[in-house]
Amino acid sequence: MVFPFAVPVPRGRSRTALVAAAALLSLSASAGMPAPPATRGSPFLPPRVVAVGSDHDPAALASGDFNGDGRLDLAVGSSGSKDVAVFLGDGRGGLQSAGAFPAGPDPTEIVAADLNRDGRLDLAIANHGVPLVTVLLGDGRGGFRPAAGSPLRVRSNPHPHTLGVCDADRDGSPDLVIDSWGENRFTFLRGDGKGGFASPGVSIEAGRKPYRNLRLADLDGDGRCDLVAPNLAGGLVTFLTGDGAGHFTASGRPPLQGGPSPFAVAVADVNRDGRPDILVANYSGQGTDPSGDGLTALLNEGGGRFRLGPRIPTGRASGDVAGGDIDGDGFADAATANQVDDTLTIGYGGPDGLSPSRTATVRVGGHPERVLLADFNGDRKADAVTANPEDHSISILITR
Repeated sequence: MVFPFAVPVPRGRSRTALVAAAALLSLSASAGMPAPPATRGSPFLPPRVVAVGSDHDPAALASGDFNGDGRLDLAVGSSGSKDVAVFLGDGRGGLQSAGAFPAGPDPTEIVAADLNRDGRLDLAIANHGVPLVTVLLGDGRGGFRPAAGSPLRVRSNPHPHTLGVCDADRDGSPDLVIDSWGENRFTFLRGDGKGGFASPGVSIEAGRKPYRNLRLADLDGDGRCDLVAPNLAGGLVTFLTGDGAGHFTASGRPPLQGGPSPFAVAVADVNRDGRPDILVANYSGQGTDPSGDGLTALLNEGGGRFRLGPRIPTGRASGDVAGGDIDGDGFADAATANQVDDTLTIGYGGPDGLSPSRTATVRVGGHPERVLLADFNGDRKADAVTANPEDHSISILITR
């Protein structure tokens, strides 16, 4: 796919080569440009790198207790093999392979949730390159099988990049929302409580070019799930309120300011006021000006109002963001995956939100495309996992 404006090429077989070419072009355009940053102030132990096969291109991550032992496990979606590899956690930060399961073409995002209400975690997967969503039902032992009717053909132009899960109509059954990037819309798919969803779905108006990391959460405190997503065009973030009946509207509110080229969002309470904030990763992509990269927090002031916090510089091409309490102080922190310089940027939360004066840089695997924060060893501090398509690997970073 070719974007009609200057942003990075999205998920696809040629992305790695294009990012590498962009790095070379950037170097030639900026004589004397400094080398990529080394690890600085890392809160993690040295990363453990796990290969996921030479034909794999890991690009999606999800965590959850897939085998019911009370320990967090990991799911990794890979485009080359069209599968999801499952790793079972030992509660001490170790992960052991439990096999791989067919996930449809190019799984680009995974959400873990109990989609058929049997008390076991299932997986909903956005398939890049085709207008499909794959649903895998968990057996409670770390195994997965396709749900009836999976993969679902959905309304998504040209294909889904992201998806979110919540009970948007409050009927007790999880529902799905996916992006329809090419028509500036989202699609709502009502769940039947058995792992099935009404397809092709109902269209929802969105901002300009909604792309990665659509998120569903109660952001205005009314007990109903709302929708937030980045808009690549216009420097805005779309925030739509849910009415509890499966509808999402702007309710007269303008889109939120999100900085240049908002590429990904996450939801976390970075100032510990009990209200979830919005984390935004800004992405310079293939441009030669790294000043476009950054991390911003939109601080939740209640009632659907947000305040733009300070912007934190990141590594090159900050294409994903995650939130979690890395240092165990009760404030959520943020991590961006920086594809060009193979690093994570860590921003620490505090009473005023993310602080530009307190950051860390952590070197990980080749071209990290995704980052996940979750506590894999039970010490109440978030560990990190990155998906590294250049190395056909994942990096596992346990907090010190």
